[in-house]
Amino acid sequence: MDRMGRRLVHFTILCAFVVGVGIAAAADLQDRTRRAYDEYAERATRVFVDHARDGASGAASSEPSRSVTIDVRPAREDGILSVPSGLVHHWAGSTFISGVTLQDALDVSFEYGAYHKIYTPVVASKLLGRDGDTYRVLLRIKGSGGGLSAILDVTSRVQYFYPDDRRVYSISTSEDIREITHAGTPSESSRPAGHDSGYLWRAATFNNLIATDEGVFCETETLGLSRSFPTMLGWFIEPIAKRLGRESVHKSLQEFSQAVKARATSRVRGLSLPR
Repeated sequence: MDRMGRRLVHFTILCAFVVGVGIAAAADLQDRTRRAYDEYAERATRVFVDHARDGASGAASSEPSRSVTIDVRPAREDGILSVPSGLVHHWAGSTFISGVTLQDALDVSFEYGAYHKIYTPVVASKLLGRDGDTYRVLLRIKGSGGGLSAILDVTSRVQYFYPDDRRVYSISTSEDIREITHAGTPSESSRPAGHDSGYLWRAATFNNLIATDEGVFCETETLGLSRSFPTMLGWFIEPIAKRLGRESVHKSLQEFSQAVKARATSRVRGLSLPR
């Protein structure tokens, strides 16, 4: 490696270190940041629900192409939007899972206690309770990027809606997000909500499942609220954050598809077993 190459490597490492130190410092979720996110999330939810109920245009495509395995894109603008003292991350994705039924997809979606076996970022998962079509779920998630890694306990409320017998959509909204320090050790503790590294303060996920004779269309949107990029380092972190946002949705759809296909295979094999 020549001198210029070594300098570039050293500079990149230095930036990553500075980013990690800058973001790891405590950050407070301000009221104006929370209000801006709530207003944005409310609008995004209305658009998604309109689309899921009657096919109105929204961030997700009306019908993903069978020729595209997984399509991921910014749901608004370039996927990261500035709000006062914070950033909204909004991404959308879609895929088609052939040879499965709507019930196969729902069975995987409902299996909250097994999410840590399905999704790579989920370290632990638990169903806290159910009231009809509303579920309360606790997920311990490990996130990383931009020089920072964080362990988060995310408690969410998930509601399912059934417009007809071929369509189901769900809305998952975080109720509490706690950043965990020294996870898995005797000194494990949680930082106060809204006063932590600012890695993730709010989160929501919208899912839309559409049954066809050949399989199931899956559409998803993810929303997240984080602190703003550290001053003077946004140029370095923003491309990383965009790549991670896109990859996160892609990986989630990929792992969901694999789990649904496995469920369908088990169902078919079970039906074919002699009595």
